[in-house]
Amino acid sequence: MIDPLAHAHMNLVGGVVLLAMGVTFYLLPIFTGKRIYSIKLVKHTFWWVSIGVYSFYIIQMVFGIWEGLLLHSSPQDIPSVHRFYGPIMAISGTVMAIGFCTYLANVVLTITASSSGDEIAPLQNQ
Repeated sequence: MIDPLAHAHMNLVGGVVLLAMGVTFYLLPIFTGKRIYSIKLVKHTFWWVSIGVYSFYIIQMVFGIWEGLLLHSSPQDIPSVHRFYGPIMAISGTVMAIGFCTYLANVVLTITASSSGDEIAPLQNQ
């Protein structure tokens, strides 16, 4: 079950969610008439989510292969491997969550910011 979970996260979070975030950052200024609150937060969002997704994928694949090999050679050792899995996955998930939080904060701050009256340009450095 670990390998399909890795594949699903890579496609859904790595592809679809990052695409949706990019589209949001492009269209939000057009729809609201306001500049994106922070381009630095856009960059942080991209890197935190990307690093989180790739680390999640790599960890899932490594543990999946490791567990599969143990299943064929010494199944009694599988529980000793699982004690490492939870904390390592928590770190990876936290990295992804930081990216999601920076995304949400940037969107909320962009929507709630008062208009400066300047002409907007999507994703222009501020």
